[in-house]
Amino acid sequence: MSAGIIWSAGPASPGNSAGSDFPESRSFPAGPAGVAGPRSPAVSTGLAAPDHPWAEPGSRPAVVFRRCVTNVTAGIFSWDMNTNEVVREQGTYELYGLPEDGPATMETLLSRVPEEDQADVIAAMRQMMSSCGTYEIKYRVLALDGSLRPMEARGRVLPGPDGRPARMTGFVMDTTSLWASSEADPLRLHEGAERTALTQKFSAALASAVTVDAITAAARAGLAAYGANGLIIVTEHEGLQAPLTFYGFDAAAARLLGDPAPSPGSPVAHAIAGETPVFVCSATDLAHRYPHLAAMAAGSAHQAWAAVPVPDTRGRLGACLMGFARPREFGTGERGMLVAASGLLAQSLQRARMYESEHALARDLQRGLLPRGPLQAPGMTIAARYQPVTSGLEIGGDFYDAIELTGGRVALVIGDVQGHNPIAASMMGRLRMVVHAYAREGHGPAEVMTRANQWLVELNTDPDLALFASCCFVVIDPAAGELEMCRAGHPAPVLVSPGAAPVLLDQGDDLLLGVERAERYSTVKLSMPSGATLLLATDGLLDADGADSDGHLRTLLGVLADGAGEDLETLADRLLASPRRTQHGDDIALMIARAGRAARPAGCEPYSSSSRDR
Repeated sequence: MSAGIIWSAGPASPGNSAGSDFPESRSFPAGPAGVAGPRSPAVSTGLAAPDHPWAEPGSRPAVVFRRCVTNVTAGIFSWDMNTNEVVREQGTYELYGLPEDGPATMETLLSRVPEEDQADVIAAMRQMMSSCGTYEIKYRVLALDGSLRPMEARGRVLPGPDGRPARMTGFVMDTTSLWASSEADPLRLHEGAERTALTQKFSAALASAVTVDAITAAARAGLAAYGANGLIIVTEHEGLQAPLTFYGFDAAAARLLGDPAPSPGSPVAHAIAGETPVFVCSATDLAHRYPHLAAMAAGSAHQAWAAVPVPDTRGRLGACLMGFARPREFGTGERGMLVAASGLLAQSLQRARMYESEHALARDLQRGLLPRGPLQAPGMTIAARYQPVTSGLEIGGDFYDAIELTGGRVALVIGDVQGHNPIAASMMGRLRMVVHAYAREGHGPAEVMTRANQWLVELNTDPDLALFASCCFVVIDPAAGELEMCRAGHPAPVLVSPGAAPVLLDQGDDLLLGVERAERYSTVKLSMPSGATLLLATDGLLDADGADSDGHLRTLLGVLADGAGEDLETLADRLLASPRRTQHGDDIALMIARAGRAARPAGCEPYSSSSRDR
């Protein structure tokens, strides 16, 4: 029977030139789904999820199988999980002891599995069907003479249009000649599924890790399931190959075993130079192959090593060296798993290093767009914080500024440009400069917001690229004990006067900047006595996605009330340390300003009620 089968989906065509390379080309149309005949009793598998109901197959193009000859008895199949339709080569049914014209369903094939094995096989298949990827499973089938025949199936689970598992393809082999007896240990039945589950679990742990430290922690837990208790990862950085991270080894052992230099040599060096894995089964083996490492191995916590070369995104080779507590032979299956695990690690580390590089670039860009150093203004004490929660090149649009005005007044501005990307950050920097310039020209809060809005509207000529921003602009006169405020869709500030409870200044909430050119903004005038503390923040600190948004606000107001006389830098840190409120997370910018005790000019009384001017 043929193996090494090459197949392609599509209608059979006598004029297909690809068929000229093969001695035989046959089309196997799908058979009807249903219950198998007397020789093939149906098996109720219950494999299908609600999304993959067993159904009558509809019409579909034929599948062409072209065969080449090897010395392994095998057959190929393709199973549509939605329709339960199995398209198979003739050899597949012969391997199962079934007639060629029998029903083409998965139940028909599973009917040849011994009754005592069926539950395990179905459980393993359910596990393989849970996600897309490769699989391998070993099991037994009943031959026509009643004997048990060991089988092995390998292949891939492919996604449907919705991205969910929809089709299982692969080939089955009769492995009788490879087994010492016709009765295999029942534990062998689980090897393929367990190996797949192990790889999937390791992949999931690495997928959620985005830093080198996090990946090292995930590797420590994941590789322990493979039997490894130590890891060294060697990669190239700035033209030099050196260990990037390691655990389970002391620094001296990591340096010797991870040395990529070809002389005097190490498992890592030979793996990189030969571009092939190097397996060292014992300390004796290590001493024989690398005499200069014998002393290190004598007192080592590892007694076997596996060095696997792994390329980076630019094709440069590094290596993963795994250490094991006891000597081991490294069978074929285990070698394959370790090579796969090393590849997953290498990919994750490349992603992590790119993430850390991008995040550092974004952090530096963000810092460059915000004021440098502590904010200072006459008659005021100011503390500011910016805390990003985005990753990679996701850069927030939060900004703040403090501007000295004439007459001893101070303008405080805080805002948030829509989006988390370099465009939003660039717009944030430009908007901050625009607001700064209009404020220095001497315009009041409402006029500054009106002009900034017109400027942003003029930039938003393309609806697909339009950006909007919230902003709160406050002018404080410490000597007069007054403040003027204009809010453009921004969260309300909080004012804490000496001896009084915190108050949310939610007056005068106007339209976001960049929406409507004709929008005219308003100013609210309030008193701010000497010693009062004003908090301005973006919605990352003030908003809550959960059900208890009022509870969150009460918590923040409580922190402000307790810190009414506290150092502002300490108070800012305590606000950032308050329990996180948002489910999705957002960047946080905050400013805390406290009016000094400067003397108020004669005849100037603080405002006792709010008013609006346009």
